[in-house]
Amino acid sequence: MELKNAKLVVIITEAAIESNIISLIKSMGIKGYTIYHGVTGEGDRGVRFGSGGLGGFGENVRIETVISSEEKAEKVMREVCEQYLNNYAGIVYATDVRVIRIEKFSKK
Repeated sequence: MELKNAKLVVIITEAAIESNIISLIKSMGIKGYTIYHGVTGEGDRGVRFGSGGLGGFGENVRIETVISSEEKAEKVMREVCEQYLNNYAGIVYATDVRVIRIEKFSKK
């Protein structure tokens, strides 16, 4: 096991486009992601409430993926922004992370 540098890309956006975002990142060769439902918050496009959607604007989701290449992480961020965030509320950001994994599932 070895520690490796990577980027954690976080996409917080409307639940209505969750499947579109997942399809996009999969088409870019990203295999793993985590989705959090019922994300709440407030921004330029109003207040969003969690599960139950009582805010009138619907629910948000948080999609996280760890990407080993900085260039690929930036490409994911740009594509999500360009394709979706002109018409839907959201933000995309990345941060540096250190990852350690057991490689028993990877192909050798």
